[in-house]
Amino acid sequence: MKRAWSATRTLLSAISLGAALLVIGCGAKQAADPPGQGSPNSPAQRSGGQQRPGGRAFAAIPVQAIAVTTGVLSSSNSTAGTVVPVTQSSVASQVAGVVSRVVHNAGDWVKEGQTVVQLDDSQLQLAVQAAQAAVQNAKVAYDIGQYNVEQSDPKLQLQVQSAQSALASAQKNYDSQKALYNIGGISASQLDTASSQLQQAQANLEAAKTALDQNAKSSTQTLAQLKLAIDQSQVQVQIAQLNLQNASIRAPFAGQIAEVQVNPGTYVSLNTAVFVLVSPDCEIDFNVPPTDAPTLATGTPVTFSYQGKDYKVKVSQAPSAPINGVVPMVAALPRALKLPYGGVGTVSYSLSLAQGAIVPIGALQVNEDQNYVYAIADGKAVVKTVTILAESGTSAAVAGVNAGDMVIVNPPAGLLAGSTVQAVGGTGAGQGAGGAQGTVGSQQTGTPRPVQGGSR
Repeated sequence: MKRAWSATRTLLSAISLGAALLVIGCGAKQAADPPGQGSPNSPAQRSGGQQRPGGRAFAAIPVQAIAVTTGVLSSSNSTAGTVVPVTQSSVASQVAGVVSRVVHNAGDWVKEGQTVVQLDDSQLQLAVQAAQAAVQNAKVAYDIGQYNVEQSDPKLQLQVQSAQSALASAQKNYDSQKALYNIGGISASQLDTASSQLQQAQANLEAAKTALDQNAKSSTQTLAQLKLAIDQSQVQVQIAQLNLQNASIRAPFAGQIAEVQVNPGTYVSLNTAVFVLVSPDCEIDFNVPPTDAPTLATGTPVTFSYQGKDYKVKVSQAPSAPINGVVPMVAALPRALKLPYGGVGTVSYSLSLAQGAIVPIGALQVNEDQNYVYAIADGKAVVKTVTILAESGTSAAVAGVNAGDMVIVNPPAGLLAGSTVQAVGGTGAGQGAGGAQGTVGSQQTGTPRPVQGGSR
């Protein structure tokens, strides 16, 4: 028995040594020849397949293969999203005063123009009355000024007429005195007296006319000033009435009161925040990496998942500038979807990475700086150099293979170009490569980046 066991161990050791030498020989062959190349006089090249010692061919190597599809390689990313109101306003007081009562509290829904906080308006009402009285006083002053103008003008006109009559009389007297003087009927001093009277009458007429003109100008300016005083007092009335209205601090739009910041008896000054109002319309705020932002233009559909339900929404605001390393995005939420303010869910979106032939990551091989795949042509393994355009999940978009080509997934170690292969357990076209459209549906927390050529 001991001799038999010793002989058996010797035989097993010899077999192990032979297998090791065979593996070393194959490894040396691979290191010497790049993929797809070999000695042109080797038995494998001459017969189109592998050869056993003694000239007998090896059996076909079983491999897993899939048919290549072409399409767009995409990746689904996700990020947190928060339900927020479209409009949120901190309503401030536009007049100083003491809060008399709070009409609506936090949580109440109000219509546009409804009073939320009421200030004490007793002093404001007195201010309106005082302004209205000032208007009446200005109107009385205007009426008096207008009456004075109307009374003064006729008197001055009569004075002008009287001066004109006196001038005419003085002119006649001078003419008669001059005629008498010419025939020697009067002395020169008497003619001088008549001339002086004529000059005095002319001066009186000019003075009367000047007084009439000055009265006309003065009346126009005075009445204009009085009219301006009326306008100014009316503006004061409008200001006082506006302050009285602002004592009722109202909702600028229909919505829900989020917070009331004052209590009865609180004194508020001008521009003091009184309550916070939010609109009934909601939207979703979320952030994406700067590399994803160009893909999410306005109108791009995204999915918001909240409490086990998915809601189809669209991007409504898509800025391009990052803030603190991320780009803020907004998705519009239809009014029919009643989601609570502050609800946090997941926003999922799809990124188109590249268009090309879609192959599994497991089919990609690398030799130095070249990427390649093994394809099957006429039952043989052939090498096809490819350029990797993008990778995502378990698939890659490449250039260098065509739709319908059968590529080998996870090729067995030692597979050589020209080896006879047989596809077993293969998948249908597109399966394992992202579906019929060449898309990838795996969830990603980061952003897959396109790869332009080069080795993996």
